[in-house]
Amino acid sequence: MAPPRRLQWVFAASTFTLGLAIAVIGGYYFGNWLDNRFSTGSLFSILLVLVAIVGGFANLYRSFLGRSSR
Repeated sequence: MAPPRRLQWVFAASTFTLGLAIAVIGGYYFGNWLDNRFSTGSLFSILLVLVAIVGGFANLYRSFLGRSSR
């Protein structure tokens, strides 16, 4: 028996949120490490956080297109 449709949407939303949070936090810390290593201020931190946000929303968009066709 398949889970109710509402539960599938809740699971998808929580997966997106957790994935985005992990990507942003990881991007920030890795960018901060690169900034300290190369003395670039906050260039890499900002860049990697933005890349994580764009990637997360691109993943959400792809996921939404896949779910809406079902």
